[in-house]
Amino acid sequence: MAVPRGATRRRRASTSAAGRLFVALVAGLLCHSRVVQVTADDDVADALAKTPDPADAAPHRRFEYKCSFKGPHLVQADGSIPFWIHMGNAIPSADQVRIAPSLKSQRGAVWSINKAAFEHWEAEVTFRVSGRGRMGADGLAIWFTASQGRQGPVYGASDKWNGVGIFFDSFDNDGKKNNPVVVVVGNNGKITYDHKRDGSTQALGTCLRDFRNKPYPVRAKVRYYKKTLTVMINNGFTPDKEDFEFCTKVENMIIPAEGYFGVSAATGGVADDHDVLSFLVFQLTEPGQAPLPEAEIPKEDKDKYQEEFHNFQQELDKKKEEFQKEHPDVQGEPIDELYESVNDREIRQVFEGQNRIHLEIKQLNRQLAMILDEQRRYVTIVTDEISKRGPNTGSGQLDVANQQLGTVVSSQQDLLRNLNEFRNAFYESLKQIGSVQHHQQGGGVPAYESIQHFNDIKEHLHSVRRDLEHLVQRGAQNPGEKVQKCPELPPMTSCLSTVHFVIFIVVQSVLFLCYIMYKSQQEAAAKKFF
Repeated sequence: MAVPRGATRRRRASTSAAGRLFVALVAGLLCHSRVVQVTADDDVADALAKTPDPADAAPHRRFEYKCSFKGPHLVQADGSIPFWIHMGNAIPSADQVRIAPSLKSQRGAVWSINKAAFEHWEAEVTFRVSGRGRMGADGLAIWFTASQGRQGPVYGASDKWNGVGIFFDSFDNDGKKNNPVVVVVGNNGKITYDHKRDGSTQALGTCLRDFRNKPYPVRAKVRYYKKTLTVMINNGFTPDKEDFEFCTKVENMIIPAEGYFGVSAATGGVADDHDVLSFLVFQLTEPGQAPLPEAEIPKEDKDKYQEEFHNFQQELDKKKEEFQKEHPDVQGEPIDELYESVNDREIRQVFEGQNRIHLEIKQLNRQLAMILDEQRRYVTIVTDEISKRGPNTGSGQLDVANQQLGTVVSSQQDLLRNLNEFRNAFYESLKQIGSVQHHQQGGGVPAYESIQHFNDIKEHLHSVRRDLEHLVQRGAQNPGEKVQKCPELPPMTSCLSTVHFVIFIVVQSVLFLCYIMYKSQQEAAAKKFF
């Protein structure tokens, strides 16, 4: 049967369209599966990225007081440091330990008595190295060794040690001008330290840091964690205790699992003061692990310590009874009354400040009285000269002299009136301060009233200053262009001009006011809490 040619073409076209549709469907399914796979992979990667790495987590710190010391009350009554021993030229005090003083050829050291039996640790050392010279010597060292060190040539300690030393070298032995420097040196107890090259051939890590003569104490943080020793330095330019800078790091470092901590220092021909203010040790443990428990005390030692405690308690009770028999009048007196409280100390400081102000104003009152007496004497002399000059001069000259002297007398009288007001203001201020002290002794500290009194004093001073400036301006605005001199009088060789006299009084008064304002500012700065 013959098929028409048009039908065959339509059948082929429909077959090809179905094929293309099938291919497109398969390609879409493959793309969708790939997109889903990529999205799933991204989700897994994000989840892995958000999961914290245990190795990057910060370790837990526990303070080890038996391997540490710090002020105040650093030493005991017998001069020893709790849980530490000092040797050589070391000088313990209440706030610090001077490892080596600023004298030639001095050596000193302090070492912990108890052995640190933990694997990971961190030591924070606060120290100060100071001297008068441009160069210092020899330096300071921080130690962690398997045994307590002995005195020797390496910064006051032995030149062979089993452990690690962090050296703060301030003297340039090799002449390379690379000091002060921080050097990390390890030793197994068999290697001798290289003094001539400042240990550069044995150094495991170094960094150049100037630690001499800083305004604030220098802080060093040494951390040994997971066989990595890291040294951080606070340069001593700021009081911020957490402002550390990276110095050096030593990886894959093997040191004794147990050891002793120590600090040593030495001086040579050039000397510095090497002071250690604190040495704090922390035990580090990985997150999720409990810190190592302290070693238990044997039963025999416990019984011994318990017996000593009971004996001490009995002796203390006996001494209390004997004291009460010898001093029956102080029985039942609370101990708190023997010490000054914070409020009592503040009130006492306020009273002392008020007394000082009272004395200063009394002294100013005396000085002002002397100035008034001097001014009255000048007025009296001028008045006497006018009376003596009258019958011995002509009418024209007498009128001019009387006019000039009248101007001087009037200016002196104005000055006297202003000074009297100034003195009265001071007298009123003195009475006000006395009344303030009386009220304070009766109870309470009226801070607002005292401040108001001082403000009144300042207003009086400003008013006096304005009056004096007015006098100066009025003296400068005289109609005469030329400087007029006082008339020549027979008994007197010369006479002071009015302008010079007023200028002298004004300068003296301004200096006096500046002194008063300076003293008041000092008292205000000392009593900010008032």
